[in-house]
Amino acid sequence: MTRPVRTIDGEAAPDDGFGAAIRDLYDLGPAPGRVLQVIEREDGCVSLEDMYRYYTSPDEWPAAERRAVALARGRVLDIGCAAGRHMLAMDGDREVIGIDPSAGAVAVAQAQGLDARLGTVLDPGDIGRFDTIALLGGNLGLLGSREEAPAVLYSLARLARPGAQLLAIGHDPTRNPLPEHRAYHQTNRKRGRLPGQVRMRVRYRTWKSAWFNRLLVTPDDLAVLLEGSAWTLGEVTYSGPVGFYLAEMAYTETPSHTEVPPAGDRAC
Repeated sequence: MTRPVRTIDGEAAPDDGFGAAIRDLYDLGPAPGRVLQVIEREDGCVSLEDMYRYYTSPDEWPAAERRAVALARGRVLDIGCAAGRHMLAMDGDREVIGIDPSAGAVAVAQAQGLDARLGTVLDPGDIGRFDTIALLGGNLGLLGSREEAPAVLYSLARLARPGAQLLAIGHDPTRNPLPEHRAYHQTNRKRGRLPGQVRMRVRYRTWKSAWFNRLLVTPDDLAVLLEGSAWTLGEVTYSGPVGFYLAEMAYTETPSHTEVPPAGDRAC
């Protein structure tokens, strides 16, 4: 495998831990178990994430992700594209742009010939509007929290063409039986949070990210979060382990959606 260019569009790409892990595995040649990052939750619960998941091919994905890629149409935006695995599956017969806040991940995606750019769900850059907006790989979690979700949904609406669809992969927290997760959900309820709000950071080697929120949300709670937004929840398809699902949402712009909602406490 060709070693990735350490630049983004000819400019030096600053290092970040997530991007370094993505690039290290690209250099080694993607295979399971070669590069791991640590996911640390605020209550001290830790887990290891195999960075190979960012290089898997469609035959390794849950059926919900394959369905999302098949449903994507027109001009497509992949938010949180990482190394570009979903973009690769769509590239060729659709116009696909990816954004990610990690310079290292964007550099790897670009090294594979993809149109990947630095950007976040709240600050996507000047990229135009889209027929399909994709939050794959669990990126429905970018809603963050009950308080942050309105600003995220508004930002997504500003990227939508008339008749657009939002395809998002989420996790239903009620379907995880592990006691340490159920205890955390109960603590969240006592704090007034949605049960699946996760305050977390990721670590690689000596690097650690800032703390941020990621939202695991049931389809019923998602429907409540969408109330008053430009998005309407349609079909929900479960597949894979621990409550993995695809939520299909339609863009329904009305005059009430022109007011900017208050921002949350995090930059996605």
